[in-house]
Amino acid sequence: MLDLLIRGGTIVDGQGSAAGSVGILGSRIAAHYAPDADLPTAKETIDASHMLVLPGLIDPHVHFYGEGIGEYSRLAVMGGVTTFIGMIRGAPEEPLAEVVERQHREGAAKALTDFAFHVVLYDREESVAQIAALAARGFQSYKMFLAYKRRGMMVRESFLLAAMDEIRRVGGIALVHAEDGEVIDWLERRAEEETRRTPADYEPTRPAEVEASAINVVALCAQATGCPAYIVHLSSAAGLAAIERARHRGVPLWVETCPQYLLFDDGTLRRHGSLAKIAPPLRGAADQRALSTALLTGAVNTIGSDHASHTIAAKAAGKDDIFAAPFGMPGSPTLWPSMYSWAVENGIPLPILVRAMSATPARLFGLAHRKGGLRPGMDADIILIDPTAKRVVDGARLSPGVAPGPLEGVSLAGWPEITISRGEVVWRAGRLVADAGRAQLIQQKRC
Repeated sequence: MLDLLIRGGTIVDGQGSAAGSVGILGSRIAAHYAPDADLPTAKETIDASHMLVLPGLIDPHVHFYGEGIGEYSRLAVMGGVTTFIGMIRGAPEEPLAEVVERQHREGAAKALTDFAFHVVLYDREESVAQIAALAARGFQSYKMFLAYKRRGMMVRESFLLAAMDEIRRVGGIALVHAEDGEVIDWLERRAEEETRRTPADYEPTRPAEVEASAINVVALCAQATGCPAYIVHLSSAAGLAAIERARHRGVPLWVETCPQYLLFDDGTLRRHGSLAKIAPPLRGAADQRALSTALLTGAVNTIGSDHASHTIAAKAAGKDDIFAAPFGMPGSPTLWPSMYSWAVENGIPLPILVRAMSATPARLFGLAHRKGGLRPGMDADIILIDPTAKRVVDGARLSPGVAPGPLEGVSLAGWPEITISRGEVVWRAGRLVADAGRAQLIQQKRC
């Protein structure tokens, strides 16, 4: 007898779609059944005859410092996320093992869905020396910033090279925020000195050329060391061109973009002000078209939310000075609905989205032994979607006290009716139906 039978849905994965049913035994997918098959009995049966049945999303780019890992995971299941990979960092001098242990304890106690970590590296000699021990424990992805000089997060090119050489040696992957921090710092200071502080003054301090320039640096380091590199939140056609040039030389580069760069343009920043301040900034329509095409062709590999929420008061600091506002906007609670609605409007095949939002991040970050698909034996992480249902984004209901993003008030389709994590229903009909502390830390096993 099965524990759960999802009967009669349209099953969509990264390869295509087909009618059928899915059986779950314990925490794993047990079998698929053809539409005309005799179905086994089950303790619980879900009628999915009007639904899409998808693998749960893997959000590869999450910052949960705005609300904590527990509250973040509650928001994530609303948007179809069943596994998230958090960018974790402590103080520059804090041992990386302590950062990981602290976040692991909090996740084990408070999270609702499974998680992994990208470990942020500061530009300190002792950081590189700690990578091997972490990799041996299943932490194989490391994040570095070529921007944020004034925040003390920017790494030198020499450090990037040394870190990537060690990451390659232990079989890991380097994630890089690719913007030229030196140029940005000079442009920001000049804008502030000249009292150019409106939303329209923000993007010129981080033009697309600084993204392309930094990608060139990452590509050179990846070429020199042989370390696979992953460019987070690609925003521009210029950056995409730099990536394609490097790939033509055989450089191992992988690329992520985010819903905000596909859904919004630079006019959104002018209209919404600090609520739409992210880094890299929102770009023009030509950049949107380039990223959309690249997603279709596979030149862009993954979609991550870059979820980074802030309080209403924090974002209000940018009312008269855009440079005083923090970077980031919420993204995980609307991750699948926003991308599903965009795909339907633009005629994007759903398997392309599923591949970019489940299968590929699982493969790149060493989770594919358990996550990212609907094959028998994999974790039963599944979302069920009613494609005809629409709902208006209501930030106050989703997350009271958090500054809303530009999707506030927008009607979206594709909201998960049911979210299943390791065989357990955690979200059903707009309500959380699972307890905190049920999540597992997934060790990375990159091939």
